[in-house]
Amino acid sequence: MGIYEYLKLAVSGRIPDRLKLLGLWAFLVSGRRMAGVFFDPVMACNLRCKMCYMSDPEGRKPMKGQRIDEAGLERIRKAFFKRALKLQIGCATEPTLFNGLPEIIAKAKADGVPYIALTTNGKQIARGNVDLAELAASGLNELTLSMHGTSKEIYEELMPGAAYDELLALTRKIAEAKRRHPGLKLRVNYTINSRNIGDLEADRFWQLWQPDGMPDIVQLRPVQKMGETEWNDFDLTPLKERYDATIGAIKKKCAELGIACIAPELNQIDEVATDQDFTSALIKEITYCYVSPDSTYMPDFQAHDSFSSYHKRKHTARRLLKAVFLRKGKSQKRDSSKHLNYNVS
Repeated sequence: MGIYEYLKLAVSGRIPDRLKLLGLWAFLVSGRRMAGVFFDPVMACNLRCKMCYMSDPEGRKPMKGQRIDEAGLERIRKAFFKRALKLQIGCATEPTLFNGLPEIIAKAKADGVPYIALTTNGKQIARGNVDLAELAASGLNELTLSMHGTSKEIYEELMPGAAYDELLALTRKIAEAKRRHPGLKLRVNYTINSRNIGDLEADRFWQLWQPDGMPDIVQLRPVQKMGETEWNDFDLTPLKERYDATIGAIKKKCAELGIACIAPELNQIDEVATDQDFTSALIKEITYCYVSPDSTYMPDFQAHDSFSSYHKRKHTARRLLKAVFLRKGKSQKRDSSKHLNYNVS
C-alpha cells in the first residue's frame, strides 16, 4: 500500500490508532516520503485583508520582509524535499513577492516531490509580475487562490490593496495557464463572514470564472479569530440563516459540475474546530514541517539536520513503537486556524 492510500484510510478512521502509528513508523524507518512541507519563502504580504493578522501593524512588525536566501533554500531542500509528500508554498504570507518561485518549484520537482501547491492572493499574477504558466511548466500542480468576495464592493472592502479588475484579469490568466497545462488544478479558498455571505448567492460566485478556467476545488471556511485582526465580527448566525442559499447552493452546484467542495454542513457551522486525539496529534507533530526564513520545523532542529537525521537523533521511531504498545493520551483541542470540521463532497 502506498502512503497516499494509507493516509486516506487513516483519515477516514478505517485504520485503528495502533496501526496508524505502526504505519507511520514503517514509513519513517524505511525512508519513505511522509512529510508535508509548508514553506513561506518571504515574510511579507501586498494586501491587508481584514480577516488576516496582516491587517494588524503590530503583528507585521516582527516579519520585516525577511526572505530566504540561496543558502537557506538549499539547506531546506536538502533537509526536507527528499522526504516530502507535498510542498505547500505560501502559508502565512504572500509567496509571489519572492522572485525565485520557478526555481523552488523546479528543485522540488527534480527531487521527486509528488505534489506542489502555491497559495496566493493572485495580485502579482494578475499584474504579469509572476507567470502562472511558467510555474506550471516548472512543476506546479495546484494554485490555491485566496479570495473573500465575488463583487467589486465586497472584494475590495475585505481585501484592502486588491482591485476587482485585477481579479477578473487573474481569472483570464488562470484559464490561459490551464489551457496550456491541463493538469494544473485551481483551488479557491473563500473565508465566509457576515459581510460577504451574500456574495455566494445566485450565480455571483460562478460568473467570475472562464469556461476553461473553472475551479477544481472550492473550499468554504467560516471566519475564525486568528490572532489580532481588523475584523472583529465572529458571529456565525448569518451563515446559518442563509446556509441553503449560499454554502448549500455552492455545494450543490459543485456536485453538478464535478467540482470537489470542502465545506461545513449546517450543523457544523458553530463547531468548525474539532478535537484531536493523541494519535492525530502525534502524526501531525512528526509530518507537519513548517519552514520560513526564521523558522525551521522544530525549535531544536539544527543547521546540519535533515528530516531523517533529526528523527534519528530524537529517537522518533522508538517513540512511535512505544506509543503503539503503551499508547496513552487525552483528547486535545485542535489548532482551529488550520484544522476545520469539514465535509468533502
